[in-house]
Amino acid sequence: MAYIPNSVGYDCIPLIAVAVSLFFYHPVLESFPPHIFRYIELVNIENGSKLEIKMSKKLFSRGTTISCSLGLILAVGCVSAFSSDSEDSTSKVNIAPAPYTLDESGDLIRPVDYRTWVYVGTPVTPNDMNNGKAAFPEHHNVYIHPDNYQHYLSTGEWSEGTILVKELVSVGSKQAVSGNGYFQGEFIGLEATIKSRKDFPDEPGNWAYFSFTNTTKLGGDLALTASAFPTASCNACHAASADDDFVFTQHYPVLRSAKNAKRTPENQSSRPKTLGALAIPMNDDITFDQSARDAAWQATQPTPSSVAGTDVPTGQDDLFAYLKSKAYQSWKNQESEMHPSRGPHTNYGKPVKAFMNDTLSESMIAGNKEHPIGSTAIKEMYTSNYDLEGWAVEIKTHESSDSGNGWFWYEVTSVTDGNSPVAIGNGVQGCYECHSAGGTDFVKTTWPLN
Repeated sequence: MAYIPNSVGYDCIPLIAVAVSLFFYHPVLESFPPHIFRYIELVNIENGSKLEIKMSKKLFSRGTTISCSLGLILAVGCVSAFSSDSEDSTSKVNIAPAPYTLDESGDLIRPVDYRTWVYVGTPVTPNDMNNGKAAFPEHHNVYIHPDNYQHYLSTGEWSEGTILVKELVSVGSKQAVSGNGYFQGEFIGLEATIKSRKDFPDEPGNWAYFSFTNTTKLGGDLALTASAFPTASCNACHAASADDDFVFTQHYPVLRSAKNAKRTPENQSSRPKTLGALAIPMNDDITFDQSARDAAWQATQPTPSSVAGTDVPTGQDDLFAYLKSKAYQSWKNQESEMHPSRGPHTNYGKPVKAFMNDTLSESMIAGNKEHPIGSTAIKEMYTSNYDLEGWAVEIKTHESSDSGNGWFWYEVTSVTDGNSPVAIGNGVQGCYECHSAGGTDFVKTTWPLN
């Protein structure tokens, strides 16, 4: 940021503009980091008025042969004029070391040149596989800044200022000469997440989430800036479900192989074994950040002692005894077989099986957007060896779902000890945040049951 003393005013601004322009013409600068080119501000210190010049190296031709030195000479001459005219004159340039920029309001300025970053992967959860109601039905092309990737490669930790960008791409064709599948269509949105203790000291894990996507017109122009999402919108689900410090590394082999590798993983010949055609790793040894989980799994609302429309109790001892009796297995609406879990019950990819009582099943058949009181779903959770190791339960306790507070949530990871449930009660953030993404009225299991 170049500061111009009031006694000089803006007499030299045209000269500065020419100098900066000539300087940026030089082809050698193509190798400079993108954030250097973000913007230059010329500020009148006394009255605070300012002229902002935003520049991008892409605006200039690589073939230009005007000498960089001429621009530098002009710039130096003008700065000298500042110095000779006032004792208080200052000239300084501040370039943010972080690979992102926040404006004066704390909003994130849309990242640039991110397609030149390290490509992480492209997950997709298509509507076809989620009963037409996928929370994120588009492809997500994910990139991480090279500096952040190198730090993760060396230390296994996300550095201060880590930024990941997620470019949203619609599902295009479902057929190709190679066969059926989900192929990318058009760019429709852009999101980003940043870890910074300095900029987001009050956010869980110091992570903040942003979206530049046009919410009024799908595929419309992206916003120039974005405000951070409210904490409840993203952080709880990431805290409860992501494998590595709020990042879903379990879905990105590029990141899993890079963690603390200290060498280039793609240059190694070894390849990990996978489980059958689904290639879903059962990571029994993956553990979550317990401190982050604790806050997300606490009940925040009172729980009714009994609920009409269901025979499943909500008291801790009574509920565990009911589950051990396996009385729910007599319900006529249940999945025909186990399948890999899409949520953290207890780890991604482990076998689970879902059961629904009549109240919930009839509501699903009717296509209700909000289920009635007593709607109950129970999920059996198994080990990698297909041994039962716990249960997850959700019960609609109030007429209104109230953003998840109207549901009772329960999870226990033992079949012999019910004294230490992972979650029990209404308004458990770690549960309702994940269940709010997709499904119908906080029920993620699709209908008809598999």
